Amino acid sequence: MITQIRAAVILLLLFAVGLAAPGYAVAEPGAKLYELTENMSLKGKNNVFRRATSELAGFAKLGTPLCPEELVKQFNPDATFCFLNATGSDNISLRTGLGTFNGTFTVVVQGDNAVDSPELVVARGNFDGLMDFSPAILRMTPFGTVKGHLTLDGGNATPFTGIFRLPFVVPLVLEADLRACLAGSNPETCLSPALYLNDDGSTALVREDEKALGYPTVRFEISF
Repeated sequence: MITQIRAAVILLLLFAVGLAAPGYAVAEPGAKLYELTENMSLKGKNNVFRRATSELAGFAKLGTPLCPEELVKQFNPDATFCFLNATGSDNISLRTGLGTFNGTFTVVVQGDNAVDSPELVVARGNFDGLMDFSPAILRMTPFGTVKGHLTLDGGNATPFTGIFRLPFVVPLVLEADLRACLAGSNPETCLSPALYLNDDGSTALVREDEKALGYPTVRFEISF
């Protein structure tokens, strides 16, 4: 049973495209994005809302609405991915766990520095929709879902669904002993490594390439 979430309940959005990405990015969902930064505030009294803005980056599969084949062919005909950058904002009720989100994204390729991440913008888009973070906010289960629409370069709106997987840890000692363990000489033995919760209830380790400056990131999986 999950008894402790390490990361705050974070939400937000989408996309990023470069035209050469690591192989892991082509797994099941149409795209995977990772939250790199977040600024959050709490507003209201009787019904407090969690408002946040995040920067994300990640990969989309070739042929998805985030990585059109005709766009890829213009820059790298051999590419099987796109790289995306995104800025997203959300407004979530802490009473219900429900709220809204919106933001913008760019499709980018390598520009004037072949060593760092892609930066040359080749397409732009926006997105909005509804969020359900009641599992994380009300039940301390580290995930949330979204339903929304996105447009690329002013085209038709495309519906999508998404899952946010929040990194978390679980105690490796009895709960009654946890405080003493964390205050001891080997606190690293008290908690598991950072984990993601899978759809079937199992867990997966947060990989080193799913961290930013050493911090486990929220992973956002997008399906069409």
